[in-house]
Amino acid sequence: MAATALPPFDVAALSRFLTGASGAEKVEVTACELLAGGAIQENWGLDVFFSDGRLAGPQRLVLRTNAASGIPSSLARLDEFAVLQAAFAAGVTVPEPLFACADPGVIGKPFFVMRRLAGTAQGRQITTDPALEPVLPQIAYRLGEELARLQTIRPPRPGAKAITALTGG
Repeated sequence: MAATALPPFDVAALSRFLTGASGAEKVEVTACELLAGGAIQENWGLDVFFSDGRLAGPQRLVLRTNAASGIPSSLARLDEFAVLQAAFAAGVTVPEPLFACADPGVIGKPFFVMRRLAGTAQGRQITTDPALEPVLPQIAYRLGEELARLQTIRPPRPGAKAITALTGG
């Protein structure tokens, strides 16, 4: 990952947070880039090296926080983190949520960190790519399976209330 513009936060403070949250002896953010999209949320791609612990070695992560703009109906980042935790625990294909931080002293606003997955979730790209046309029925079937997994999440599980609000379930 090629680093682009400098992030608007202290990468050393983020490294200290990740060190404490992960239990690693040392954590180094080796690259940081603003990811495309994100009118409501700001997403930073991070390459991070963890000296030890459960994440030992190089990791590709995403830091997700609020963008300068937003909409009132968008979930707060810590609520979104709880939704991801519930979805991940239910076996839904989502990035593994790793750490959340409410302390604005770290990067200036609440955020969470999750694993970075390869691929795209852009519906338009998927539905208009001629190379994917033969597998669209399998993609539709898989989406149905994912939605069924979401429906297994029941309160009082953390994040379940937000998922119910999002899915109308």
